[in-house]
Amino acid sequence: MSADTAPLATAATSGRPMVEAQGVHKWFGKLEVLQGIDLEVQPREVMCLIGPSGSGKSTFLRCINHLEKVDAGRLSVDGALVGYREVGNKLHELRDREVAKARQDIGMVFQRFNLFPHMTALGNVMEAPIKVRREPKGEVRARAEQLLERVGLSDKLASYPAQLSGGQQQRVAIARALAMKPKLMLFDEPTSALDPELVGEVLEVMRDLASDGMTMIVVTHEMGFARRVADRIVFMDQGVVAEAGPPSTVLENPATARLRQFIQQVGEH
Repeated sequence: MSADTAPLATAATSGRPMVEAQGVHKWFGKLEVLQGIDLEVQPREVMCLIGPSGSGKSTFLRCINHLEKVDAGRLSVDGALVGYREVGNKLHELRDREVAKARQDIGMVFQRFNLFPHMTALGNVMEAPIKVRREPKGEVRARAEQLLERVGLSDKLASYPAQLSGGQQQRVAIARALAMKPKLMLFDEPTSALDPELVGEVLEVMRDLASDGMTMIVVTHEMGFARRVADRIVFMDQGVVAEAGPPSTVLENPATARLRQFIQQVGEH
């Protein structure tokens, strides 16, 4: 297994879920966006979250690395509570510094690439390991070059974001997340901002990660990708898990009219 996925060995042999959600609720004002999510993701599993806009998929993803705070319930990654410490029977919110440290183990790729425009592709990938983890520059550079080669951009090390296509920028963003050696990767509709002809190159990188054993949670509308890559598909609707199971069951034999309607509307790419 490659160096950038090495932390998986520890997580995979721990005997516990990589992600565990128990009765997770989230409100935005009076709107309850997550209405009691119970979900487990096992080490090395690829889970795809599908569902209509506003169903809570992206919010749940953001709760996993504490970009959004859970209002009720429990959420843990590799056995550690997300954003909180339990003392007795009470939960105490972690300090920002502690949250940031825990977040280092969780890679996240957004719809928008969020690259530093004044840095080259290589600089973007090297930035966090050097500045956050204080790793030696030479070691980080070698890993960054390896990762950019892995995502098919070995000829773009010195290119700035403005010189790259949307698909290339998203592949740099994936390499940047992998540079922190995460135990878990979160993807929030990573192809939704791309032109259709660029979608395939990003999905190919994600398929490679899945085959290499990376634990992944992917919010996507790419039903073809979900069918081919996911171990499990979770259909969310109105803040709840409405259906879950292997792709062959969820996509080919949906149990509810709501999911059948959704699949018909989205289609398969």
